[in-house]
Amino acid sequence: MQALREMPMPISWPLPVSELKPALDLTVAALHADMGVVLLRDARPDTSGSLVPVISVGLTDAQCAEVGTSRLGANPFLTAIADRRRIVFRDAWSSNDGVAVLARQIGFRGLEILPLCSVVAGQGDGMGAFVVMYRKRRGTNTRSVHLVECCAQIVVSAIFHARLHVAAEQATRDAEANARARADLVARMSHELRTPLQSIVGYIDLLRLDGAEPLTPTQALLLGRVRTSEQVLASVINDLIVFSQLEAGHVTYKLESVPAHEAMMLAQTVVAPLATERGVGLAIIACPTDTLAVADREKLTQVLVNLAANGVKFTRPGGTVELRCVADRDAVRFLVSDTGDGIPPERLADIFEPYVRLDTPRAGRVDGSGLGLAISREFAGAMGGELSVRSVVGQGSVFTLALRRASVDAPADAARARRITPVAEQHRAAS
Repeated sequence: MQALREMPMPISWPLPVSELKPALDLTVAALHADMGVVLLRDARPDTSGSLVPVISVGLTDAQCAEVGTSRLGANPFLTAIADRRRIVFRDAWSSNDGVAVLARQIGFRGLEILPLCSVVAGQGDGMGAFVVMYRKRRGTNTRSVHLVECCAQIVVSAIFHARLHVAAEQATRDAEANARARADLVARMSHELRTPLQSIVGYIDLLRLDGAEPLTPTQALLLGRVRTSEQVLASVINDLIVFSQLEAGHVTYKLESVPAHEAMMLAQTVVAPLATERGVGLAIIACPTDTLAVADREKLTQVLVNLAANGVKFTRPGGTVELRCVADRDAVRFLVSDTGDGIPPERLADIFEPYVRLDTPRAGRVDGSGLGLAISREFAGAMGGELSVRSVVGQGSVFTLALRRASVDAPADAARARRITPVAEQHRAAS
């Protein structure tokens, strides 16, 4: 058998032409043919789906070009693909549809065309065809034809899945580009919003603290509400910034040994004003000072603040939010419990999803972006830990942040940087 030729392919195709070689070799051998060529449809919009020879056995470049010139208009190659059926010429020289000219130029008498159609996709999309040629007239037995048809379906399946792979890669690139664009947009928007917000805060504090002209009770009340609204808006902006950075993979973690009690005290300091304003008790159960967790100090504090603040928001006045930690040889667990309304069992899986807000009859509508728990779970996972929840409706909820425990003897500067996997990639991997 003559050597296989691979022609320069002017079409965009998801499968390397060289991967079609075994199938073409098998087809030619199974049918005891003298020559063979694979035609693939040119999918570019300006080609009208014409067929192009891409790989051959027993044909010269000039002969392949002759096969290519017959691809336009109504011809048996396109007919075989359109009708999804095998076309056989026992004596191509006696044909009246143009095949006779091609047969004499190339030097074959018998011709078989086997369509490559995407039956695996449930469609009639003609991908191309196997074309085999015989120098003499001859027929093929049913067993050989069945083998070649199986071979054709294997090629179709490979091309179909290659297309899916290319589409998935493009979707990944698009998602990453969109995430980066969103992160840039949010960063720009946050800068534009933060500047006037800081100015507003400055004027509010100046009015509230300037003793030269005391405020009336009504004025003080209204300024207090404006200040509270500003804090809510600032919190929403910060959440949007952080989540957009997570989606784009722009968050870096510095893991080190962090004292558990220190992180809890910082969280209490941040959340205490909110708890006082809402009439909710905020308690800490101290843990041993030598209890160390492997964490990013800033992000651990932010997770505890998010959990404690959520507990306060969903707890009625007179209720309690409690922070405590327990440790064993391998792990440190931070528990944030509240005496709020609790979470219905069917909603437990939803609360960690982005933009999900759980309003309750007693707590009413709760301010926030709906991103706090999503961000907290991302932080927990990136620090090598896990965030979970258990809840009883009418009694309250307990959120548990489990992190690896650090050794007391571990050097304080034994930190390492780690970049998070973008949120979009994590969702695709999970699915």
